[in-house]
Amino acid sequence: ATTCLHRSRTPLGSSKEMARQAAFTGILSNASDYNPDFYNWNKVKVRYCDGSSFTGDKEEVDPSTNVHYRGARVWQAVIEDLLAKGMNKAKNALISGCSAGGLTSILHCDRFHQLLPADANVKCLSDAGFFINVKDITGANHAEAFFNDVVATHGSAKNLPSSCTSKLPAGVCFFPQNEVQQIQTPLFILNAAYDSWQVIIRYGTSWCQRAPILSGEAAGTT
Repeated sequence: ATTCLHRSRTPLGSSKEMARQAAFTGILSNASDYNPDFYNWNKVKVRYCDGSSFTGDKEEVDPSTNVHYRGARVWQAVIEDLLAKGMNKAKNALISGCSAGGLTSILHCDRFHQLLPADANVKCLSDAGFFINVKDITGANHAEAFFNDVVATHGSAKNLPSSCTSKLPAGVCFFPQNEVQQIQTPLFILNAAYDSWQVIIRYGTSWCQRAPILSGEAAGTT
């Protein structure tokens, strides 16, 4: 809750703090020489704003912070708006994202496909979103504890794929390794060999602060 409260005061948690315009680069670029495959596609960037990869849905509001955990409703509202604006006639569609957005692309992959025409060519791309469930160097599993907290805080369980939650606790269904085998839509996964966030959660912040490559600007890259 404390982390969510902090984020609600930043561009990561509230549209009030977001820039009015966002630069489109990479596969969002309109430049044909830089982005030959997708430059002429209709492109939409869904702002990062909920902290649960758009799975949260709690009716009650946290009384201590006035934070709303309703990322799934944000997702649904965005999709409904896009469908009404013509996405319901799409012939080709790609959902993609980076880090938490990459996890979104996995968790919502089949659901996104099901909302589009039956004959649409739909694919999913996760960039740096394949978070793995392993113990850290002390033998503890901070990643699993972290995701358990996310699912519990946001009320995410009901919006995670039932193919996983019917077999495993909801917290571990946040890990792609427990999801990808059941996904029916073509899914492409792009992950660096060394992901700074995952290195930190495996080795601990004190170790990473002593490692030059992770203590400087590179700590924010994947």
